[in-house]
Parts: sequence; structure tokens; C-alpha cells
Amino acid sequence: MPSFGRTLREIPPSPLVTVERLLRSGAHEAPVGLQQGRTVFEPCARPRAWERAEFGISAHEHAPPGGVPALRRAFAEAATARRGTRVDPEQVLVTSGATHAIAVVLHAVLRPGDEVLVLSPQWLFATGLVWAAGGVPREVPVFLELSRDPGFDFTAAIERAVGPRTRAIYFNNPNNPTGFRLDEPALARLAELAERHDLWLIADNAYENYDFSDGGFIDMATVGTAAERTFSVHSCSKTYAMPGTRAGHLISPPGSEEVLTKWSLHTLYSVSTAAQFTAFEALATPAAELAARRERAAQAWALADEALEIPHTAVAGGLYTFVDLRAYGDGEEFVRRCARAGVGLAPGRVFGEHCADWARICFTAAAPRSVVEAIGRVNTIYREGKGER
Repeated sequence: MPSFGRTLREIPPSPLVTVERLLRSGAHEAPVGLQQGRTVFEPCARPRAWERAEFGISAHEHAPPGGVPALRRAFAEAATARRGTRVDPEQVLVTSGATHAIAVVLHAVLRPGDEVLVLSPQWLFATGLVWAAGGVPREVPVFLELSRDPGFDFTAAIERAVGPRTRAIYFNNPNNPTGFRLDEPALARLAELAERHDLWLIADNAYENYDFSDGGFIDMATVGTAAERTFSVHSCSKTYAMPGTRAGHLISPPGSEEVLTKWSLHTLYSVSTAAQFTAFEALATPAAELAARRERAAQAWALADEALEIPHTAVAGGLYTFVDLRAYGDGEEFVRRCARAGVGLAPGRVFGEHCADWARICFTAAAPRSVVEAIGRVNTIYREGKGER
């Protein structure tokens, strides 16, 4: 058999598959999967047939590599309204979700062996995407430290990690898995650091609709002069509850459009035309409906916060809290016990090398009553496990 050029052995298999298998094989009659990031909300749009005049293209036609013009204009108009400065449709690349958008950026900016600073804990596929693009991820723990102490000098920690091969900083805000939110002064300090070291910023905005703070979501590209070095990643999966559509978009700094489109073309050609039309219809969702969903998510967090007896991170946005299992002693075993008891949790190690004694709970993955009942089971396992020590 011929050999593989690269096996990506740096990237372990997803442990969420193991959790799902344990849930399915368990004896519990009402398993509740809180390990995966999702909501119980109805999709904001569903696939349907359309006439060519509605979208400028028919369902059976290839979409252009950069995206259908009508959708790119709609995404650009939404970004212009959000940022308060004009975003040209040419800056918008329609992608197959946030994962594809991040991959395109990494392939475009990295040379083999270049480093990306990943603010950690991080979205579980972030480091794998860096490896897959030929780069080297360097996790910089900041979010748990900030959760414990808002005055923690996170930029100093990042500064210490910058090296001669550093090319970019990746972060998501609000953060998955901790729920911590970088506010505008923090984002400004991050932008200044990136400018000082001439680094790209990859801003993962998947949870932009679930910022629970009074100020609301802040687009990194609106902070100081960050727009000239920021790749803004957006997803329909969370904002519009449409993960199966696999649609998202990337807003790039002016002048980088051609390079990014080439990478997208040679990895995907173009996003499904039907998916793009569904995203186009989702963009018409009333702002009041999106606000109502944000409020429901905030209420789900309040219920989970009240029910949890285990130490956990306070949440300013997103769909998750990170539970602290250091007093329990074995985070992996805790996750397995919960799965056998019919509750799926995401093991902490997939969110950072320093997070083995943590686990993530998605508090919007089931109806609120089911989440609270599941947390009751989790609390019991935690108490019993601590008693065994």
C-alpha cells in the first residue's frame, strides 16, 4: 500500500464520538447530550425551491467561488450596519461554515512551521486546523485566568509567547468553552499588541448573537486600526440555528480578497448554491427574533448556574460553562461516568492542554427542564466521586 504524505498524527480523534457512543450504549432511559454546541431553537430558514429572479442564480448552477453576489451584498450590508463603516461585498467570502473560513485564512497566511498563538481554552478544532495548514499552534492560557481575575494581564502572557515565527493570533469571543467575554478595552490592548508585532488577528465570531453583556457584541475589526489586520469569521450555525446548512462567511482586510478566494476555490470550489440561498433567507430574520433567542439563552444559563453545585466559570456570552473538576481528581473518568449515567459532557482536554481536569456543558443543547435534571445527575456523580477520595 502506498504511504500517506501527512497523517496529522498531531491531531487526536474527537473524544465527542466516544461520549456519543457511551450515551447510545448506556442504560439510561432519557440520555441528555450536553457535549455538543447547539441550541433547541428552530432554524431561521429552511431549504426550499426558488425562482432565479429571487437570488440571481438557479439551484442547479455552480455558485461563484467567492459566493453568490446577492448573498455577499447582504452579508456586507449587515457588517456595515454593525461596524458603522463600509464593508465592500468584495471583502466577503462565503464559506462552508466557520471551520472552512478559519482553514482558508490559515492556509493563506502561514508558511510551513509558522506559529499561531491560540488564546486558550479554545474552540476544540482550532489547534487541529493550524496543524492541518502546516503551522504550529501555541496555546496561550488566558480565559480561565481572566475568569478568576479580570485584572489578569493577558497581553503580557501573549507577549511572552510571541516568537520569530509567530504569524497570527486566534481567539473566539465570547469564548467557547468558558463564556468569558473580552470587552472593548481588552480588545484594544490585543489590537495594539498585534500591530506592535505585525501579526494577523483571526477573530472567531461564532457566538456574536449570544453576547449577554449590556454593551453587546463588539466586532474586533471596529477597534482602533484592527480592521487592516483582522479576519472576521462568522457562522450561520449558531446565530441562525442552521448547523446543517454549513454556511458562513469571512470578512477580510481590504486587499486580501484575491488570495483568500484562490484558497477557497482550490479547497471547495464554492459553497452549495442551495445552502447559500438558505443563508440569504436567514438574513431576513427580524432583529427582535434574534434578541429573543439571545434572552432565552441567557435564561438557560441562569438556570444552569443556579443548578450547578460544581465550581464553574461565570458566563457573559456563548452557550457554555466550563466546570472545574480539580477537586474530583480525574476529569476523563468524570466525563465517562456522566455518559454512563445518560449525560454527555465534553472533556476539557480537547479545549486546551492545561484543561484535562475540566469539562464543558452546553446549557442550550436541550430544553431547560432537561438540562436542569441532567445537571442534577452530574452533581450527584461529583459528590460521590469527591467522597471516594
